[in-house]
Formats: sequence, structure tokens, C-alpha cells
Amino acid sequence: MKQNNLKIYCYDPKKSKNILAGTYYPRTYEFSKKVRKNHFMVKEHGYGIQEEVLQQLKILGCYYIYIYTKKGAIITCLEDWLKQPIKNYGHGNQRFLGAK
Repeated sequence: MKQNNLKIYCYDPKKSKNILAGTYYPRTYEFSKKVRKNHFMVKEHGYGIQEEVLQQLKILGCYYIYIYTKKGAIITCLEDWLKQPIKNYGHGNQRFLGAK
């Protein structure tokens, strides 16, 4: 039986609309998110993912998170994100992980 890839959306209070957070691939337990340089949070030295999205991924059984930048991919585990504190800079509750 073929499993479809899932587009994951979340609400951004600053933009007052739902935004596409990325795509979840159930066959490989991976979530991918494409980012541009304006998504980099200098204060956190990395990228953020909304808490709502991380909780959805946990329920779906996600294991890996791929963040695709112009320079390549940053590959992390969901558990590493869930260990980070929740912060809110106006776009909703997020967790940040440093870009390595």
C-alpha cells in the first residue's frame, strides 16, 4: 500500500494565516523544510520550527528533519529539536536548533 507524502501547515500569528512548514515522508519517517537566508535566526544561530509542527511530527512518528538551504542540507533528529526550549519571537511558539 502506497503512503502519500503529507504537506504540513501551521498558523503564523504575525502573518495571520496558515503557512506551509514542509513535507513529511511517512515511508522514510523524514520531514523536509526548504529555507531561504531570511529564515535564519541570527539571535539563535540557526533555524526554527513551530512547536505545533514538531508535535505533529512526533505523533506521525517522524525521526529525521532535513532543512534545505542554498548551501546544502542540515540533517537532524526530531528528538534534538524537542530538547530545545520553546521561544516566541512573534511568529508563534518555536524551537531553534543551531546550524552546524
